[in-house]
Parts: sequence; structure tokens; C-alpha cells
Amino acid sequence: MARPEPARVLCALAAQLAALSIPWAAIASPPAAVAFAGVGTKVELSGVAGGNTLLSPGAKANVLVFFRADQERSLDALRRLVACQKELAGEGVHWVGVVSGTASTSEVKAAISSTGVQLAVLVDEGDKLYDKLGIRMYPAVAIADAKLVVQIVEPYRQLDFTDVVKAQIRFVLGEIDKAALDRALDPDSSRLPGEGDPAKKAMRDVNMARRLIELGQYEAAVTQAKKALEQAQVPAAFPVLGTAYARLGRCADASRVLDQARKAGLDSAEIAAARALCAGK
Repeated sequence: MARPEPARVLCALAAQLAALSIPWAAIASPPAAVAFAGVGTKVELSGVAGGNTLLSPGAKANVLVFFRADQERSLDALRRLVACQKELAGEGVHWVGVVSGTASTSEVKAAISSTGVQLAVLVDEGDKLYDKLGIRMYPAVAIADAKLVVQIVEPYRQLDFTDVVKAQIRFVLGEIDKAALDRALDPDSSRLPGEGDPAKKAMRDVNMARRLIELGQYEAAVTQAKKALEQAQVPAAFPVLGTAYARLGRCADASRVLDQARKAGLDSAEIAAARALCAGK
């Protein structure tokens, strides 16, 4: 599904953090009282750093950014969210970062500093909030409305993550209606026949296949990678398909596909890792 590229969601992070001025000591301990909630349920994150409230009842939208400080994909998302913070500054958007209870304080601080994003950070002890909202991949964003009720949980997408988040924040802010949101989330559906870009559609399928591999859903990853190649012969699909085959123990298929990747001029760690899975088999 095609999605726009919103920088709005992450741009509010920097401005809001500066306003909060929550000390870094706050990330060393979890909040005293947390009501863990899924979509449609009220969330409260309070008790951090001597009573500071991480969520803001006065904000029109509270954005929770779940990330890993040691993951390049998370760092890339944080960098892109900086522009989003700037774009949404002054529109009533409040930002909070959420990291696993096992996260290193020094790594989290370094991640915030290196990306330029501004976030108050909650350390989620026992990963309870992650579990309650079904966060299984990093990064991801959850958006709560002015009543602190979670409206949206959005997983990471490599191609258009910030655009998707921005559109959803605007929807929660009441700036766009449901029809406009649907158009933003699936712009291809409003295009004339033949106007779409097959290569871009294929890459979305490649990225989905990669996520399915991370989730251990290898058969589904094979299907998704093949779908990408049906859209367009994008070279990036071959190592992903080869990895899925290798994970399934289908090493002959993996070798064939990885040879196609080599013929396409690819020479990556992803290919080497996929071949290693079948070494000696």
C-alpha cells in the first residue's frame, strides 16, 4: 500500500522536549504509575523525575515514539522526525520517546544527541507498554488524542514512515477528515490507471518481506518478495527472497535467487548472510 512521506510526526519532538526540560536522569527509572493501554484506551505516563508528566493533557495529540538506540533504522527514523517536529511545532503536538527497559541510558542519550530529535524518554520496565500496544518492531509510533486515548499505532515503513505519521497526526488534530487520511495513506488509489510507479510499489513489497523475515514469517516473506518481482524486477528483492528461502531450508532456491542478485550487480552483507545460512547444506 502506498503511503506519503510525512516529516510532521517527528518534527514536534525537538520543540516539545526543549519545553519540557526533563533531565536525562529521568530515563534511568520507569514512571511510578502507568496505565498500559491499547488503541481506544486511555494512557497515563506519570511519576517520572519527581512528578513530571510525560503525556500532556493540554496537547491535541500525544505522540509516543518507540525506538531502539542501537538500531540504525530507528536512528534514521528519528532524524527524519526532526523535520516533522519543526513542521508541527506550535500545533499542540507533544512528543515522548519510549525505549525498552533493557536499554542503555548512555546509548539512548547518544541517539537523541546524534539525531537532533528532542524527546522526553520513558524507560519501559518489563516492556509492558510495548506488549500492551503490540509493538514488535522498531521504530513505531502510537498517537493519543487530547483525552490521552490511543487512536493509532503505526509500525515503521522504510519508504514513507514520516509521511504516514504526519497524516495520522493531522487526522488526530482534526486538520484533515477520514477521506483525506485515506487518500494520504493510499495515494495510488486516487491516481489514474498507469500513473503509479511499479518500482516504488515493488520496493514497498520488498520492505514488507524484510519485516516478515524479522518476525519469523518466512513463507509470507517469500510470497511478498515474489509479489515485488511481479511488480518490477527490482534487484533488492533478490537477496530478501534468498534470505527467506534460506530460513526455510530451501537452499537450492536460495542459491538460485542469490545468483540472480549477483548477476544484477549486488554485493552486500545481506547476500553473504543469506549464503551463510545454507553453508554446508
